[in-house]
Amino acid sequence: MRFMMLVKSAESSGPPPKGFMDAFGKLSEEAAKAGTMVTAGGLAPTALGARVRLSKGQITVTDGPFTEAKEVIGGYAMF
Repeated sequence: MRFMMLVKSAESSGPPPKGFMDAFGKLSEEAAKAGTMVTAGGLAPTALGARVRLSKGQITVTDGPFTEAKEVIGGYAMF
């Protein structure tokens, strides 16, 4: 069984707090040593992203930046 952890925050609030990053680093290190972490990574800001929609067989691509979202996914880890 696999689990995916998502890190959400307000994009305008800057990086996550140091306490969170320290705790996540410890968890990641333990999971890597145990062989249970599959992958982890951060994601680019929304200004560098694109929205892809499929409707009635037509694909529409809209490049960022997008109107500010209250929360965005900034990173992930799979265990």
